[in-house]
Amino acid sequence: MKKLFTLLSVGLLTAFASQAMAQEYLIENSSGIGPKIGYYKAPDAEDGTMFIGVQSRTKGKYFGAEFSAEYRGEQGYTTTGGDVTVRQIPVTGSLMVFAPIAKNLSPYGLAGLGAYYTIYDYDDDFLNPDDDTEVNLGYHLGFGADIALSESAALNVDYRYLFLNGDDDITEKEFSGNVISAGLTFYF
Repeated sequence: MKKLFTLLSVGLLTAFASQAMAQEYLIENSSGIGPKIGYYKAPDAEDGTMFIGVQSRTKGKYFGAEFSAEYRGEQGYTTTGGDVTVRQIPVTGSLMVFAPIAKNLSPYGLAGLGAYYTIYDYDDDFLNPDDDTEVNLGYHLGFGADIALSESAALNVDYRYLFLNGDDDITEKEFSGNVISAGLTFYF
């Protein structure tokens, strides 16, 4: 699944980039909103998970900001007490620094904070089978590229490393990990 997502992302990025390179669009001093998809994998999880969300971006020539809300599907963890499935709903904010190298291509670096509403679903054999929820705070660092497709739409692809520890005393799992995402922002 991860290879398929990577190949699909590279293919879409190449197609959009080649189309965008043929045109010269400049998006700056604008705000927009759009959908976001991605893949998240924590080192302690058995498998990674796809996610969907919505993002709001404000973009100047060199600086910008992003606010996003996502739903991350199930990741399974095996612990000494039994198996647990974790789902997350992150709400994050990021500050971005752009380095425009062409009118329609702006690589960027980013840093941000987030609140991660975490839902634990314990299996029936777990020592404490009651499901639980909590809010964890984390931060992330990353990089990406913004590719203008028109005067009012841009594709963005980025990588983030998430620093997030779980506070659950039973599972004691690490939620830090790799996040790869792609979004389409419609500016107004």
